[in-house]
Amino acid sequence: MIGRKSSAFTLIELLVVIAIIAILAAILFPVLAQAREAAKKTTCLMNLKQVGLATVMYTHDQNDSHPAWAALSPPINGGNTSFVSPDIQVMPYVKNDRIWTCPSDSAKRLPPTSVIFQDGKWRTRAIKRSYQYVGNLHTKEKNGIDRNTGVTTWIGPGDWVYRGRNNSELSEPASTVSWVEVWPLDVNDPYVGGIWGSGFINCNTSKLAGRKVPSTAPGDASPVPACNTDYAKRPTPGHGGNAHYVYTDGHVKIQTWAAIRQNDFFVFKADKPSATFSP
Repeated sequence: MIGRKSSAFTLIELLVVIAIIAILAAILFPVLAQAREAAKKTTCLMNLKQVGLATVMYTHDQNDSHPAWAALSPPINGGNTSFVSPDIQVMPYVKNDRIWTCPSDSAKRLPPTSVIFQDGKWRTRAIKRSYQYVGNLHTKEKNGIDRNTGVTTWIGPGDWVYRGRNNSELSEPASTVSWVEVWPLDVNDPYVGGIWGSGFINCNTSKLAGRKVPSTAPGDASPVPACNTDYAKRPTPGHGGNAHYVYTDGHVKIQTWAAIRQNDFFVFKADKPSATFSP
């Protein structure tokens, strides 16, 4: 009687199959990771397009004045501050409050119980905010520090009392940044509805997504001495070294850190002659 041939794998055949699977995995995993990041980048871009559109709609309804940083209103729903963050001001024009989170932003935040909210319901929701609204930056100029920056301007008396500029105060709306993508290097840039981390000022320039350490741009130092320790922190990778920026006319553009940093953050200046600006 002739014996039947076994259909089982031999040890060598199993090892060959395992080796092939390992090679395929090594090839596919980086591709899949890149595909996931590309999807996150697209989501982040679409989020900021909605933020830009919502801000433009708000501005049209407010006689061409941009949102403040921050508005004042009595606390509600167990809130513990009177400061209303800019994301809440434009929220009526936003369909989904999850657009304020970039999927690529994995930075840690403070516990929501440690954060101040004008409307306490946002403490319960604890939605991470990855974008900041541009306030005043103390940028350097040949004649000293230039405070004519940001789509908001300080009016006092509180540290966070800034009014939104009118479009008539912006010489080049299509070249002036209003919202930036920030992946915080610490835990103090937390949640939608919280005033902390809602405004982009001074030391926050070291938190822009895509920033490199050391910087590829000259003069990478804050004019505010207390901020310079922030500039020594780790880089924020961004989307392949880039980040998204919303301009005051509503369009969104992806930029490198060097492009944003050039000419002393010129894209944040409210009054900049066309002849001296290069995007």
